[in-house]
Amino acid sequence: MAHPVVEIAGGQVEGRTQGETMVFRGIHYGGDTGGAGRLRHAGPPPAPPARATEKGPRAPQVVPEGAGPPFYSFLADPSPLSEDCLHLNVFAPLDRSGPKPVMVWLHGGAWISGSGNRPCVHGSTLAEKGDVVVVTLNHRLNAFGFTWDGTDATDPNVGMTDIVKALEWVRDNVAAFGGDPDCVTIFGQSGGGAKVSVLLAMPSARGLFHRAIVQSASLHLDMAPPERAVRCAELIYDELGLTPGSRDGLADVPMEAILKARLRAVDRNGGIDDFRPVLDGKVLPFDPFSPEGLAHHADIPLMIGWTRNEMSFFLGIEGEGIYDMDEARARGIVAGFFNMTEAETAPLYDGFRDMLGDVRPAQVAEAILSDSRYGRNCRISTDRKADHGGAPVYHYRFDWQCAPWGGVMGAPHTVCIPLAFGTTDTARELLGRDAEADALSDKVLQAWARFARTGDPNHDGLPDWPAYDSAARPTMIFDEECRLAQDPAQATQALIAPWPKFQVGMILKGVKRAV
Repeated sequence: MAHPVVEIAGGQVEGRTQGETMVFRGIHYGGDTGGAGRLRHAGPPPAPPARATEKGPRAPQVVPEGAGPPFYSFLADPSPLSEDCLHLNVFAPLDRSGPKPVMVWLHGGAWISGSGNRPCVHGSTLAEKGDVVVVTLNHRLNAFGFTWDGTDATDPNVGMTDIVKALEWVRDNVAAFGGDPDCVTIFGQSGGGAKVSVLLAMPSARGLFHRAIVQSASLHLDMAPPERAVRCAELIYDELGLTPGSRDGLADVPMEAILKARLRAVDRNGGIDDFRPVLDGKVLPFDPFSPEGLAHHADIPLMIGWTRNEMSFFLGIEGEGIYDMDEARARGIVAGFFNMTEAETAPLYDGFRDMLGDVRPAQVAEAILSDSRYGRNCRISTDRKADHGGAPVYHYRFDWQCAPWGGVMGAPHTVCIPLAFGTTDTARELLGRDAEADALSDKVLQAWARFARTGDPNHDGLPDWPAYDSAARPTMIFDEECRLAQDPAQATQALIAPWPKFQVGMILKGVKRAV
């Protein structure tokens, strides 16, 4: 079979086939962001490669890809690091008849790490089974994407305007792959879900996408105030021995020195990482789920949800022994999360322990942290979107019990990714129960693709899934048997309600801070 060739802006590109799909790798959507381009909105891309067959590099970062036990390998990407990182990948059905919905994936890793090249987001299966065009991408992160000093020396939110530039590339070129530029869905998990939320509030992204899916986001409600962003910029200037606003000095600093200086700046900022999207008043004028933000995206259908045991992913990084912790350590983790004393958080721990029954202390701590960090923020944003009115919002939760360590992890953070992409073969060791996992994946993938096509995730493989309202809170539970539940987290959220809402800077003592 001849290799597929498409005509895009700048010339022809040749890809490869996989099954019934075309695969194009490493296409530039913006220029090199190093040197003079550092901390500036990205310039135009160079001419496309004649052969788009190699992955583009990851953005500069210090968090290793695929850290943790072997069953996290589906998240690993060994691609080299480079400031010339504005590349994307396209996965499209060989059959280009009729314009197809487009799904643009934004990777997780908070604002600091990650990659659109991970094995679990290879888009061929989703493209083929969902009859959609899938785009994954890399963009600037951490200090390279979110250093803003409030002067003309730096542009605000360049890590997010990179994504806008990728969406502009999709608008201008996706028809060549059979995609419909007027039917674009942005979707992402964890930090990627937060990026989806931010794009909902960005005027420059308006009209470049038409639906949105937020998976397991916890940092998507409150962006950095200008004064806090400027403070972090001043700290990193100081760590680099530069005067604030020193444009020429910034351009000459080695990449590795900036990565290390950011870590020191965060430490000096009390451990709070404000190298993240900032409310600069222009690129990002308001928080995504503020009244102004909700009005801005009132016409955009939204699907949003979480996994029941999000924080078991981060416990799992420590290894199986973490689940053997005694109650004293579990209580300490909960207290550390809220930055309180163990005596102060004892009623919360006791309430969850009594509700959960015969489980390990680590599972009690995990449930509290999962419901606090993910469940509550998801509930707040979904309630606000539904109450504001306009386009519908659909809510879900993954309850699939994963295989490691006798199932003690439950449904951890990231489990939704291979299930939505149909890449269960990359995560067998995590998912377990191969046939059942594949069957669930088919249902999830079709729901995601149907939502991308119509703004409604309902299909014949699922029970009826009504749009969300904040009174009944209908929630699709994705499990071995999918079911609709009314407000399934009501009891745990009632226990969580009096406690402080998760914010950037909450520290998990005894657990590695993660992404």
